[in-house]
Amino acid sequence: MRDLFPILKTIKHSKLAPLLLTLQVALTFTILVNAMYMMVTKEAELVKPTGLNESELFSFSTNLVGNQAQKSAQLEQDLAAIRALPSVASVSPITGMPLTNWGRSLDVGLSDNENDRITHAGYYGSDHTVIETLGLNIIAGRNFSPSDVIEQYYDGHKSSASVIISKQLAAKIKPQDWRSVVGDTIFVEFVPQRVIGVVDNMKAAWRFWYAYDMTVISSVREHYEESMLVVRAKPGQRQQAMEATYSLLVQQPGRHLDNFQAFTEIKKDNLQADFAASQTLKAVIIALAFVTMLGIFGQARYTVIKRRKQIGTRRALGATRSQVLAYLLLENAIMMVAGIVLGSVLAILANMYLVNYFALSAVPGEYLLWCAGAMIAVGQLATLYPAVMAARVPPAIATRTA
Repeated sequence: MRDLFPILKTIKHSKLAPLLLTLQVALTFTILVNAMYMMVTKEAELVKPTGLNESELFSFSTNLVGNQAQKSAQLEQDLAAIRALPSVASVSPITGMPLTNWGRSLDVGLSDNENDRITHAGYYGSDHTVIETLGLNIIAGRNFSPSDVIEQYYDGHKSSASVIISKQLAAKIKPQDWRSVVGDTIFVEFVPQRVIGVVDNMKAAWRFWYAYDMTVISSVREHYEESMLVVRAKPGQRQQAMEATYSLLVQQPGRHLDNFQAFTEIKKDNLQADFAASQTLKAVIIALAFVTMLGIFGQARYTVIKRRKQIGTRRALGATRSQVLAYLLLENAIMMVAGIVLGSVLAILANMYLVNYFALSAVPGEYLLWCAGAMIAVGQLATLYPAVMAARVPPAIATRTA
């Protein structure tokens, strides 16, 4: 530390170059902190669980013909035929699937008074098989029983029935004790629904929606002209189950199958934009680190060339190679720290702007520490070679250049 004051004196003497390096570090740090946080947020979205047994599910829509009774009977026949396939574990009718950007969003409240509305929630109508088919985990209350199921042609949410809700919705309704919502009556689109159970995780159709984690699963089975079915294959047999189901249904005259897709493909399509954004941010961070290293390297190398005589004089006066090396690394570290302090202030201000105008979350404090450590490491690495060059300057250089 005996070199600290001489270094500060040197920086004060030649202000411009250290100032430019400090500003470069501060700007880089500002961008790095926010880009790093956005990248980590995007990466977290890519692996966020949906609560479903994703690897074994596929879904599709199919047409039903005839009057209401005939449609209901045809739906029952389809379910029985698919369920009998050797590669299928379970199949259920459902009014929509998570992450498809298509479905129903309904008001949820404590009464049929609009003033008592609590939130919105995604809605899925199905029957007593859907919990098993989707692979959901009931953490309070019970599953649907066959006696809970109601048949309806369309708009099943207009019928009063038994419902199972997500834990996040239960916590929204009863923040103090979410389990106590079991047995209560809630109003979905102003229609009373009896809560019989809570699942730990179930998502709505729209990932960017504020109520993405809040869902209602109703025991109303619909048999509209086009119905959606979700199929759970036996472990490791999803491809066989998809081929067998497709072959089974297309044999029927006039049968159409739409959006025949594995759930992993649905999720991949939905997350494609986030994946691209994540990769772009990663490339920006790498490029930023590389450019910063080049800037620091150039500055350090210029400093060494400019001070060869001074360094040679220090060597002649007894300074060892390691002392010269440590001197230049400490000098760089001081400018890095100054830039990081300034950059921290700028990063916080930039994040406040992003939070206010783009509804992003605030950067946690630990990101400042991680990025500061990374910046110092990058700076020292970029300075290492010029510092080694300086340490190799022979003492005799002072005499030859005198």
